[in-house]
Amino acid sequence: MVTRAPTWLANLGLQRRIQLLTMVGLLAVFAFFWVAGHQAIKASTQQSLKYQLAIAELVASSLDRRLDEALTILETTAAHPDLDRPPPPHSSRLAIPLQDAQLRLSAYGRRLFWLDTNGTILWTEPLDASLISKPFYDLPVLQRALQGNAAYISNLRHVPDSTPAYVLVVVPVRQPRPEISSLLVEEIGIDQLGLEGVLDQLAPSGSSYIEVVDREGVVLASNLPELRFREGDHTDQFTSLIDEQQSLVGECHSCHQSEAEEEIRRTGEVLAFAPLTVAPWGVAIRQPVSEAMAPVNHLRQLILLGGGTALAVGLLITWLVTRQIVGPLQALNEASAQFAAGNLGVPIPRDGIDEVARLNANLEHMRVRLEAILADHRRWNEALEEMVEERTRELSTLYEQLQGREAMCKRLLGKVLTTQEEERTRLARELHDAIGQSLTAIIMTTTAVENSLPAGFTSGKDKLVRVRNTATQALHDLRDLIFDLRPEVLDDLGLGLAVHSQVKKYLEPAGVKVQLRAMGLKDGLPAEVETAVFRVVQEAITNIARHAHASEASISLNKKNNVLIVRVEDNGVGFDFDQVMHRHQQAWGLRGMEERITLLGGKFYVGSRPGSGTLVLAEIPLNQS
Repeated sequence: MVTRAPTWLANLGLQRRIQLLTMVGLLAVFAFFWVAGHQAIKASTQQSLKYQLAIAELVASSLDRRLDEALTILETTAAHPDLDRPPPPHSSRLAIPLQDAQLRLSAYGRRLFWLDTNGTILWTEPLDASLISKPFYDLPVLQRALQGNAAYISNLRHVPDSTPAYVLVVVPVRQPRPEISSLLVEEIGIDQLGLEGVLDQLAPSGSSYIEVVDREGVVLASNLPELRFREGDHTDQFTSLIDEQQSLVGECHSCHQSEAEEEIRRTGEVLAFAPLTVAPWGVAIRQPVSEAMAPVNHLRQLILLGGGTALAVGLLITWLVTRQIVGPLQALNEASAQFAAGNLGVPIPRDGIDEVARLNANLEHMRVRLEAILADHRRWNEALEEMVEERTRELSTLYEQLQGREAMCKRLLGKVLTTQEEERTRLARELHDAIGQSLTAIIMTTTAVENSLPAGFTSGKDKLVRVRNTATQALHDLRDLIFDLRPEVLDDLGLGLAVHSQVKKYLEPAGVKVQLRAMGLKDGLPAEVETAVFRVVQEAITNIARHAHASEASISLNKKNNVLIVRVEDNGVGFDFDQVMHRHQQAWGLRGMEERITLLGGKFYVGSRPGSGTLVLAEIPLNQS
């Protein structure tokens, strides 16, 4: 079969052989890009899942900080020497530490109780004399704290048609003996933890939602009010993850059975879960697969559509080109047969392109000359005139071709100028995918080689370490270059979190205490506005880190009444604005900031004096879409 393949190809003819080989090559290229696209889709899927888990861990970390603050205040109060014995009637001395604790907890807690180990109320803050010496209303929670011999944060406690839902924070008092002598209990209303605002701000768009659940699977808070204080699905799984302090992210394909979720039931969704470390709670983010994986599905469609279109266009171009080459060659073959028979009166067809057209023209010229030589002397003048006319036609054709190519060059130049900005983005992506991966491979390879060398190869290991360090620094520099070409952090995190990343990168290492506020950015901003504002704030942060010598800074992004107000202020050494603006090299950064804002139709202001800090203020109007 293999030996017959060359004969079979030769019998196909030139045109079909070209088309067949071109089709095989295009299919091979399409297969390669399909495999590469599949890997990109897989990586994009993992990135989407990690993003969901990062939001869940961010909410869990925020709750841990609030609850840990309450525990710290109660534990500090439990160590106060005035709590070593029961209070005498109308004791004002005891009220002082408890009042101070409740005042510090007023942002979270509703009431502070001091109880003995039997659950009898010794004191309340704010003071309610009618509760003194009466049993505490929720003894099971006290038993959990006494049995565990440690501080305890309860699950959701809720009395229907009565007090609002709450949780209890219980801290043992161990004075003067190591055993528990009494208990401090803080009642914290769920609505006082400030969860709703955090969940509304961090919840992904679309049909997704966030739940904060306790160990019993009851929803403490959610950005969907109808789910609050009800038992959700996956209770057993959530309980296991909370007990094991394990995070989870993946696709969930089981239908929800909770009545409260009947209207938002779905058969496929992405579930990200992160447990809290301070309380037996967890944070779950639920999003339909169709929304979470929308970029991945779009990429898959683009690969199929682009690959199919490229294959079809390639085949069409091949068919057209082969017709323009093979057809004239067949006509030339017939004319050459006439020449062999001695018939010089058959003209050569002037079909074809490029080399084929020139070959036809040369053969036609030869035919004319041979015919002229065989003719008598009387027709020499006519033959010469015919040759002159032939040359004139050739020059005219070449002149027209030159004019066409000149016009094409102008169009190509315009296309190059138009796509210049797009090339920046593509260059950043190519640097990341090609050079970035190569540098990573170098780092991994040098590590593997270093680990495989015997212990005596000290010099070789040192050289490998220097190579790896050089590659690591090159990779870091490459990432900075890619970021300068296109700040992808805007596409991944949005403007607020992108600015936060710059604060952590430049100001926190410099010891600058930063207050960052981003308000009204939930719905996002136009891409050109986000990019310009990010560059302006980035330049201001860089100036603070390099020149201001500041200890404090404030950054505010506020979208209000269809206007974005950007404010960056520090308490640094300041500068003489007029003097700096007259120094062109030093004023490049400020002029660039002003130009970006002006191009958006906004207003830009810089206020600074030596020793008085610096204020950068910008107002950008946002057009209604």
